[in-house]
Amino acid sequence: MFFIGGGLHMTTTQDIINVALFMFAGLISIFIHELGHAMTVRKFGLPTVISLVAFGGTASFPGGILNRRQSFLVTAAGPGIQFALGILVIAVIRYSPIPEHSLLLVLLYDLVWISIVWSVFNCLPIYPLDGGQMLAAVVGNKRSKLVHITGMVCASAVGLLLFRYLGTWIMPAFMAYFVWINYQALQQSSIRPSN
Repeated sequence: MFFIGGGLHMTTTQDIINVALFMFAGLISIFIHELGHAMTVRKFGLPTVISLVAFGGTASFPGGILNRRQSFLVTAAGPGIQFALGILVIAVIRYSPIPEHSLLLVLLYDLVWISIVWSVFNCLPIYPLDGGQMLAAVVGNKRSKLVHITGMVCASAVGLLLFRYLGTWIMPAFMAYFVWINYQALQQSSIRPSN
């Protein structure tokens, strides 16, 4: 969040404040995202724990218990509630008397941007993003190679597009990392004996 929020280009006190607000908005948005996963897991009667780590977070629960439909719903709930948060904050900005140049308004705009962009981005069919996990739930374990090939192709395309149009290396580096993760998983599924 520090890098995406402009942390490398801070020169003034206001820049530092803006990056700190962006990071705080990211923390709120990611927590809400993970809360969506966790609340849905709880709806299916399973215990869950939310951990905020590195570039995101996880809502962990006992594996191998959910069926494909339940797994899809648990996965979709995260970006779904995060997107809804972004829309709710747009309504708050529009209908609340918030002073135009206040820090609260900066925080709310950051919260809208992060919530909507991250939820849409996270639904791309790139494993281990939620979109890749939803694809895995749809196609099932027997087609895991399809999930990882799709992830590699999509991550490569998105990385190249982001580099071409934004000229930044941060997100293409993440996309390259996702290509690597999917390549490794594809290699593992290729040497695993089929049942």
